[in-house]
Amino acid sequence: MNDLCKAADATAREFLSGIYAKVREFDVTLARNAILDCLFSAEEPDFIRRVGDHPIYARDARRVIGRMEPHMVELAGRILRAAA
Repeated sequence: MNDLCKAADATAREFLSGIYAKVREFDVTLARNAILDCLFSAEEPDFIRRVGDHPIYARDARRVIGRMEPHMVELAGRILRAAA
């Protein structure tokens, strides 16, 4: 895991812990990959669209990413600063 991924993971955990009492590892993965997708650094290109359309994961993805959406630019900036 590179510095950008580590920073994304830490930022996703911190953000989600402020929203949910119990943070699920799956939610952290969704959040981390969504932020990395915004930075064009996701392991899976177009992650947000793909997970949002997925027949099994779409509900969880929309829940997590929907909560992050208003904060996405701020979260991406925090990740870039932390990884620098």
